[in-house]
Order: sequence, then C-alpha cells, then structure tokens
Amino acid sequence: MKDLRLQDIPSKIIDIETFDAGKEPLVFVLSNGILKYAPLPPHGETKIVTHNNKVTRLLYNEGELFE
Repeated sequence: MKDLRLQDIPSKIIDIETFDAGKEPLVFVLSNGILKYAPLPPHGETKIVTHNNKVTRLLYNEGELFE
C-alpha cells in the first residue's frame, strides 16, 4: 500500500506540466494559503473533509475490483 498522506510542495511556484509525479493521478489541495498534494489510490474514493473553511483531512476508501 502506498503512502497516501499529503506532501508539501517544495517551492512557491509550480509548473504542473513538469511536476515530477510520474503518470499516477494526484490531487492538489489548497487551504489556508498552503498547497499540498497526494497520490490517488488505483481503486477507491477520496474525500476531502473541511471544517470552518479549512481542509482538515483526506479520507481514503480503497478497494479492489472483484472479477
């Protein structure tokens, strides 16, 4: 299982086209002037939880296709 925690962005200016994240899907979260990113799971859903107009957490519900 991958580390799905939010990670800090290393600089103040980001070039999305050259951001080194490979080909995996990402979610960028901007809250209270802080920008962070986290990879998305291959199968599942991700919920962004807010409180008082601030992001408080990301919740992951991972699954696997059963075929």
